[in-house]
Amino acid sequence: MTVAARLSPVARAWSARWSIGAEVVLFLALMFVYEFLRDLVAVEAIDRPLRHANQIIDAEKALGLFVEVDLHEWVQSIGWLEFTTTWLYTLAHTTGFITVFVWVWFRRRERFAMFRNWFWITNAVAVVGYWLYPLAPPRFTDLGLADPTKESLELGGALTWFQPFRNEFAAMPSMHVGYTLLFALTIFWLNRGSPWRWAAFLWPAGMLFTVMATANHWWLDGVGGAVAVLIGLAIADRLAGDLPRPWARAT
Repeated sequence: MTVAARLSPVARAWSARWSIGAEVVLFLALMFVYEFLRDLVAVEAIDRPLRHANQIIDAEKALGLFVEVDLHEWVQSIGWLEFTTTWLYTLAHTTGFITVFVWVWFRRRERFAMFRNWFWITNAVAVVGYWLYPLAPPRFTDLGLADPTKESLELGGALTWFQPFRNEFAAMPSMHVGYTLLFALTIFWLNRGSPWRWAAFLWPAGMLFTVMATANHWWLDGVGGAVAVLIGLAIADRLAGDLPRPWARAT
């Protein structure tokens, strides 16, 4: 009898000791749960999210770093840059995590379980953030910022059905930024010895620029995404047991 056969179904799932098909099924199931919970904690009225948005604006002004309006207007005035940031926001989010998940599974298989667990624990932390601090993104305020991603997110009408299920006030933390930081850290840690691994951090930096340029997030949302990732990391490390950690050196 193999070790995998003796494990309970929960233990096998936690340690990813199964086929890639089972992993894909789990991923889709957890993504459904995540989207359901994001919608479940959504608020109906805009008053509270707008009040929080004003708090974010005041905080950024107090720091002398209220840059969203100028950045958005500058990007929207340059056709190719507006086009690039719009489609990066629309497509890079999903294709990015599919690419990293596949890479870790096939190239760093022994570290996959904890990478995946860290990812989903971080998502759970993010849902708590959406519940505690519903936040209107810049495009919903009276700053006059257009949303260039609205039509692209519907992909020519193919995803119009999904729009009513979106939590429009799930802005804090920004997981567009949070995911890319999590992936950048994973790539950085799993490529020790490569001088190119530092380039991974251009990904979250570029995504932070993109979410502000498209009026979908405040830069403080990106900070919130980083905090969610670090909290998720701490919890995952605590629960890791004897699973190999991506953030630990191989022995």
